[in-house]
Amino acid sequence: MPNGFKKCVIALTGDFDKPHEKVKKWIEIQGGQCSVKIGPSVTHLVCSEDHFRKSVSMVQQARKLKKCKIVTWDWLEDSLLANRPLRTGDFLLKGQIRAKAKVKATRKETRNDNIMKGVGLFEKGCDEFKTKMYTDGYHIYRDSTGFSYDITLARSDLTSNTHTRYFLKVSSFPYSMNLSTPLYPYILPRHSRVPLPAPRAQCLQLYESHIAPSKYACFSSYSSPTAGTATHVLAPLGSSFALAIAQFMDFFKLKTKLEWKERNGTLGKDSETAFVYTPPAEGEPWGMVDPESIW
Repeated sequence: MPNGFKKCVIALTGDFDKPHEKVKKWIEIQGGQCSVKIGPSVTHLVCSEDHFRKSVSMVQQARKLKKCKIVTWDWLEDSLLANRPLRTGDFLLKGQIRAKAKVKATRKETRNDNIMKGVGLFEKGCDEFKTKMYTDGYHIYRDSTGFSYDITLARSDLTSNTHTRYFLKVSSFPYSMNLSTPLYPYILPRHSRVPLPAPRAQCLQLYESHIAPSKYACFSSYSSPTAGTATHVLAPLGSSFALAIAQFMDFFKLKTKLEWKERNGTLGKDSETAFVYTPPAEGEPWGMVDPESIW
């Protein structure tokens, strides 16, 4: 009869997809003993990760014994196949959980670094677009309170674990200028929607022309892990203020679940998936409550 385990007294705790009674017989066949409780004679506690993390009673007791090793199921299975108890170093649960935590932390750090790099590139792209619009005769629209209609919307998506930002802008231009940006001969419907491929960041901007009579445009720029940075037209160049601001507010509501006039209040419904708008700091212009009133 094999006796490779004659010096082993093994206890079990946790679910191993195998009945403990059957495991006990395998240990005894190899010459070992199986204990239902932790005592001074126990040499190994075969433990599931779940029970180890919960620090169940048997784990707490085993930790107090210097010679008792808390090991994974793999140690027991490999040892039984080898007909002898293997060294426990690579099978100690404490070490394995620490290693997993280290890998997880490294992945999180890498992910955060990638997010920050992506945000940096995105914000650079938004600034370049703003510069181009200024060259073409546009600037970010400011209302009578001094508030700039150039906002960022951000989200932490709980399912994909990505950070998403939106920038929304409205602009205007004079008919007499020779613009490098093409004019659109059509007007978007009031409730038009622009499909966006799972964006990570987006900028919403309202532009106004340098020269009167003022014309307007509204754009959203987005950034995502797969699509990079791109810009969509919400209200084309040459739009009226009414159309541009309506598209601005419609898009804001679509992403935040809030009316524009509610923007400085609490989160909207479905806030776990909605984008978040951060109001200006105290002392800075917060904008008109209802810009539609100036149509």
